[in-house]
Amino acid sequence: MPSISLVAQPLTHEAWAPYGDVIQGSEDPSTMPLSVITNKITANPIPGHKFNRISPITSHYPSAGSPEAQGTPHTAISVIRIGPPKGLELGGQFEVRMLERHAATSQAFIPFAKAGSEWEEFTGEKGLPESRGGGMIVVGCLPGADGKPDLSTLKVFVSSPAQGVCYHAGIWHHSVVSFTHSDLAAIDTQITTDGSLLIDLEIIRKTEGEDSFATVQLPKIL
Repeated sequence: MPSISLVAQPLTHEAWAPYGDVIQGSEDPSTMPLSVITNKITANPIPGHKFNRISPITSHYPSAGSPEAQGTPHTAISVIRIGPPKGLELGGQFEVRMLERHAATSQAFIPFAKAGSEWEEFTGEKGLPESRGGGMIVVGCLPGADGKPDLSTLKVFVSSPAQGVCYHAGIWHHSVVSFTHSDLAAIDTQITTDGSLLIDLEIIRKTEGEDSFATVQLPKIL
């Protein structure tokens, strides 16, 4: 099947809803999805808001002791430190050459703000090569009746540095692609730490010489 041509769109709650949740706050609580319960925070010197239950952490692993159980799933927060792929540029093109899914768990990625040199000196912790945060390329694709990617539903978005993203269980997506060197919190439930069980991680890759799933035009600025 020839590669699909797509234009990356801004990541919004509405556009991403079929695939998962956008994790972000708002100066105007009325712009949040109706499912998000907002409370005012008045105990702090400067009042604020808490946006509750933006993205539930879900898992559907077989129960312990059942014939289908392959181990003990663990729900945890991990940290991914990653840099941009070679040649990735704003305003350029990106080829979607792999899709993966986690059949039994949701998966969320939340970028950290970058610490400046003064914090490196204070903490002694070496920071990232760049001091600015960067957005991500976010790919979503629904499964078809056979469980494989339904490429008619393939969409590509670009997140801002102030946005995290959650993929619902079973949603096909690309691995993390960041425009800059970034630390991200990863929140999911898995049995293994290396994705060696199919129930934890299923990957489809295009081999050399094969057309990509999609060729994506990226925006010039975030």
